[in-house]
Amino acid sequence: MNVRMLALCGVVGLGAGACVGSEESAPLRILGNVAPGDGCSVDSASTTFYDDGVIEAGSTFGYIFTPTVRNDLQTVGDELIGPKTIYVTHARVSLRFYDPAFEDITSDNSLLVFQVPTSGSIEPNGGLSAFSFEVTPPELLALIGQRLGGPTLENPRPRTTLDARVQLYGSRGGGGGEEVSNVYRYPIEVCNGCLSADLGACVDLPADFEARTGGVCNTDQDGIVDCCDNFTVCPAVAPEPEV
Repeated sequence: MNVRMLALCGVVGLGAGACVGSEESAPLRILGNVAPGDGCSVDSASTTFYDDGVIEAGSTFGYIFTPTVRNDLQTVGDELIGPKTIYVTHARVSLRFYDPAFEDITSDNSLLVFQVPTSGSIEPNGGLSAFSFEVTPPELLALIGQRLGGPTLENPRPRTTLDARVQLYGSRGGGGGEEVSNVYRYPIEVCNGCLSADLGACVDLPADFEARTGGVCNTDQDGIVDCCDNFTVCPAVAPEPEV
């Protein structure tokens, strides 16, 4: 997972990982996957973005995508902002595999192409808003995990990468027409065991030890969980000091 600092006014592409589509005329623009704060809070004014994501195949929840979105419609003079405010209603997600060995993993196309309800309003003249919604069905992650298999000496961190393509839909205020965003492509690595770290015996941990507890939106996403005693205690806990 790469993290980049970006000036929103200068966004053209978002690195070798995530990137925007070519719909240059779309007034509804997905700018990037903003790094969420504590409690999975998202701040549209943040300039810290993830270039890509990672999630455990055994995750109970799908990958939580947290995009910042801009409304490029412009008002003129004393024109009211209401008719050019965009009200987002849902996202359309399409998932593909970079590795052709996974292309036959499911015959259920609804796990690969689907709509996700979401909502929010974005004022015109460059207004920003942030959203959060799942973009990888847990059922698909489970199938990927089965195909990957468990860690081995030859392959200690089995993984593959999804090409997630996200597009937002909404409508203008006052009964205006539908607005469709650019297609935003975001790579998501799916793995077995790559987001947990065993630190050895719990009794050997220092008294002031604080374990990493995973991602802020989903424990099994974008963050390491520290374990001890051969992954049987997660998060890892130091022994109580002797009295």
